[in-house]
Parts: sequence; structure tokens; C-alpha cells
Amino acid sequence: MAYYSKLLTILEIKYLAGHLYFEDRFSQLIRTYENKREAFPNPIEQVKRQSYHLSQILKMYKFDFIPIESLVVLTHPSAIIEASPTYKEAFEKVIKSHGLQQKFHDLSYKHTKSIFNQKQIKKLSKLLTKSNIPYDTDVCKLFNINKNELLSGVLCPNCTYSVMKYKWGTWSCLMCQESSKTAHIEALQDYAYLISDKITNRECKQFLHLDSSDQTNHLLRSLNLPISGSTKSRVYHIDKLLQDK
Repeated sequence: MAYYSKLLTILEIKYLAGHLYFEDRFSQLIRTYENKREAFPNPIEQVKRQSYHLSQILKMYKFDFIPIESLVVLTHPSAIIEASPTYKEAFEKVIKSHGLQQKFHDLSYKHTKSIFNQKQIKKLSKLLTKSNIPYDTDVCKLFNINKNELLSGVLCPNCTYSVMKYKWGTWSCLMCQESSKTAHIEALQDYAYLISDKITNRECKQFLHLDSSDQTNHLLRSLNLPISGSTKSRVYHIDKLLQDK
């Protein structure tokens, strides 16, 4: 009996305990756990980007169009999930692991046309496996860009051209008065894409335009990044932020 696929599904799995709140204004996941409140990059945006990249691969290699659905699956049994009332995508895409089978059933009912046969599925599987190579982060070297010419600092997510100032745990824009607790994450993701997937305290202080090493140390530690090296030569591995993007 021939098997056909009606859709492709991308799952972003997160094992996070505590109270998880999906907030759409600044597109972030806020976790409250053991009396500590912290922000994470939004996994909904992450899995949407993965869906887009997959659709581009399908176009490039001339596969027939097939619907791509993306889901964020939260696997910790004690996690409590909430979302902004206006965040429609959170209610559509975020589920707990025990609801995965029913969600697959709903998506299969939503998409009724059979598209990929077994041969096409096998071809796509081989292509994706072959394409899974380590990312070369030195874009500046690739395109012969002087790293000193890159715009540094934390750019305001609202007016996009003003550099924000960090004070008392908050990034503030002097131009439009926008504020954010997590604006530095996107800046560090840009650093990882363009310069290096590793950063020192001194490099981070300089790139984010921070006033002190203590501020820099606090921000880097709050991201729970992998660390290598001793105290004086400590290096933070910010490629983890790309995995969360």
C-alpha cells in the first residue's frame, strides 16, 4: 500500500518548568520559576523561521508545494502555559506534549490532499540530512567586511536606528522612550551571525556599549550560556542564542 504525506510539520521542543507566558508585543517568552522572572527568545518566531527556510529549500529543489505546519511543544509536565489574549498564534501553535497526537489528527483533517509519495519523502529526507552542515559564522571574512565598520550597540526595536542605553536592568531608547529587558539578545545574535559565536566580557561590553564589566557579566550570566576558559580568559558561547532564534 502506497503512503502519501499531506503536510510537513516542524516541531520546536522546549523543556521548561514554571509559569510560561507568551507575550506578543515584544515577541518574547517570559518564565517565572522559583521566584525568578526571566525572558527567553520567542520559540514561535523561531519555528516560523524554520518553516520559511524549509519552504525555500523545497522551492529551490523544485518539490511540489506542500503545506508546512509549525508547532512549539512544551514537554515539562509541571509547566503552566499562558499567553497574551491578543496573541492568536500562541493559541494555535503552542501545545503540551500530551496534546501532540490530537494536534496531528487536527492538522491531518485540515489538509486533505495527498502530495508527497514515499519516493519524494525519502528524497527530501536525504536532502535535509546532507544539508545539515555546521554554520560558518564569519560572514565578515566571507564578504570582506571590516568588522570595525559594523554598527554596534543595542538598536531600539521600535525606531530601529537609535542605540539604547542600559540602566537599572532595562534598555531604554532616548528617542522614542521604548524600553526592553531583553533587547541585548538580538544584538548578541547579530554578533554571532556576523563576527563570532564566542564572546568575552570585554568584547561584549564594547559591542553593547555597556558602562561596566559588572553590567556585562550580569547580562551574560543571565543568558545561561555555555562557558569555557578560566576566570580571566572566560569565553561565552553565544551560538546557543542562534539555536533559540
